[in-house]
Amino acid sequence: MTLSERIEKARALRQQGYNCSQCVALVFTDVTGLNDEIASRITSGFGTGVAGTGEICGTLTGASIVQGMTKYRDISDKPSVNRSIKEICTEFADINEGMIRCRDLKTKGKKPCMDLIEEVVTILHNRMA
Repeated sequence: MTLSERIEKARALRQQGYNCSQCVALVFTDVTGLNDEIASRITSGFGTGVAGTGEICGTLTGASIVQGMTKYRDISDKPSVNRSIKEICTEFADINEGMIRCRDLKTKGKKPCMDLIEEVVTILHNRMA
């Protein structure tokens, strides 16, 4: 799937009411091996910063699930998976004034969620290329 196709699918999912985490995870089911129903269920509680608490951005929880599903084979992979997720969080923070928490990202005048979704989809897609 191309980056443009992933972003287009994420936009369509968002318009249907899926949360940020779901939008990220559902556009990578072709590489995670998850079907849409399972991916949607796994990520359903991560919207608005983990169940609406405003904590870590749902796009990053979705990315973490994608990384775990594509990079983790056994316990020995745990350090490299964590390193990869940390790199994604750092890249995202670099784009967003050092922020990764939903409540910080959503303060007045900040980007809409769809922009954040597109950023994380792009980061993940480029890492898989």
